[in-house]
Amino acid sequence: MRVLFCSILLGSVLLSGCSSGPKYKIDDALLADVAPGEKSQMLAIQSELNQATEEKNKSVSDAAIADKELTVADAEYDKTKADVNMAKAEQSLAESTKDLNRIAAAKQNLEQKQLAKDVADAKVDYAKARRSQARAQVDFAEQRLVALQARYEQSKAQLAAAKGKKPTADFAVSTFDEQATSAQRKADDAKLTADRRQLDATQAQGKYNQLFQKLQMLQGAQMAPGGMQPQPGMQQQPGMQPQPGMQQPGMQPQTGMQPMGQPAGQH
Repeated sequence: MRVLFCSILLGSVLLSGCSSGPKYKIDDALLADVAPGEKSQMLAIQSELNQATEEKNKSVSDAAIADKELTVADAEYDKTKADVNMAKAEQSLAESTKDLNRIAAAKQNLEQKQLAKDVADAKVDYAKARRSQARAQVDFAEQRLVALQARYEQSKAQLAAAKGKKPTADFAVSTFDEQATSAQRKADDAKLTADRRQLDATQAQGKYNQLFQKLQMLQGAQMAPGGMQPQPGMQQQPGMQPQPGMQQPGMQPQTGMQPMGQPAGQH
C-alpha cells in the first residue's frame, strides 16, 4: 500500500511540474524570410533548450529512482525493528539461564541490533531528503525550460520589431520582456529551493554516515580478540554502507545541483 501511495504521489508531483510553456508566442513563420545569420540569438537559445530538456528527463528519472530507494530503506528499517525484538527475546531467555557469559553476549547482541536500527532509521531520513531533493530538481528543470522558452519568444519578438513586423494588433516587445523576466524569476526561486533540499540531503547523509561508522566500530570491538563473539544473525545490515559524497548507486547528485551559492545551469 505504501509503495502504491508513493508512486501515485510521485506521479502527481511530476505531472504538476509540467507546463504548457509561455503564454505569449510568435509563429516562427513570421520570421521565415529573415536571414539565418540574424537569428543567432534564437539559435543559441534553442541549443540551451535542447540541453535543458535532456537535464529535465534525467531529473525525472532520478526522482523515480529516489522514490524506489526510499521504499527499500523502509523495508530495511522494518527488518531492523524485528531484529531488535528478537534480540530482546534472546536476552530474556539468557537471563533465565543465569549464565553470566550468555547474558553478557545477549546484552551486546541487543546493543548492536538497537544501533543497527538507529542506522536504518537515519537511512530512511536520508532517503526521504534525497527524494525531496530529486523532486525539487524536477521542478527547477521544468521552470528552467519555461524560462528558456520565454527567452526564445522574447528573442523572436525583438527580431520581429527590428524588422518592422507585427504579428498581432496589440503586439509589444515589452509584453515578451515581462514574460521572460517573470519566468526567469520563477526558475531562480526553484533553484534556491533545490539548493536548500541539497543541503538537507547532505546533512542527513552526514548523520547516517556517523551512525554507520559507530556501528562498524561496535562490530569491530565485539569481534576483537578477547571480545564477545556476535550471536547468530548479527551480520551487518544489507545495503547499509556509508554514503561517500552521496555516491550511493542510483543516488548521485542531480545534474546542476551545486551547493548553494554556486547555481548551475542558470542563464
